[in-house]
Amino acid sequence: MVFEYLTVLISVVIGLSVTSFLTNVARIIHVRGDVTISWVQLLWSVTILIWTIAFWWFTFVLAEQQQWTYPLFVFLLAYSTLLFLLMALLFPEGVPADHNYRTQFMRNRVWFFGVLLLFLCVDVIDYLIKLDKDVSIISHLPYAAFVGPLIVLSLFALRTEKLLFHRVFSAYSVLAVLVMSVTTLVPLAN
Repeated sequence: MVFEYLTVLISVVIGLSVTSFLTNVARIIHVRGDVTISWVQLLWSVTILIWTIAFWWFTFVLAEQQQWTYPLFVFLLAYSTLLFLLMALLFPEGVPADHNYRTQFMRNRVWFFGVLLLFLCVDVIDYLIKLDKDVSIISHLPYAAFVGPLIVLSLFALRTEKLLFHRVFSAYSVLAVLVMSVTTLVPLAN
């Protein structure tokens, strides 16, 4: 009963992130002839969507949590809020029909990758907490191989405007998060 009550707010924030993705992708499809589409931005939005769904899926494991504390709840709320903020940075509100998403992504990249770095730090803290409580679903080496490159490449992404780098990094991020989600979360379903 406590789990269901506490996760309502977290689910709302997760739902806002998914809604932002779906409504903005639909909007881009509707005005595709008028806007300058950024595949980098779209790939990052898919990455954040996968991560959001993976987080939502993992919260089912927390249903077994016997004791809930306010710091644990706030931590989970912060985690989901950062995912929403990342999605919101990719899709600003009130853009004109002829919006240039490529220019907007490059202009906001410092904010996006700054928040992504903060999120990755929170994810590392989350991993360490799970290790301490013996509920981690992944060992040290695969996690380090996953999060390490994301941190390093995000630091570089803050400083460069090279479109080729951002294209490669966004494609890599989708693959990395997808592989990590499938290899760690699918076994939870069994």
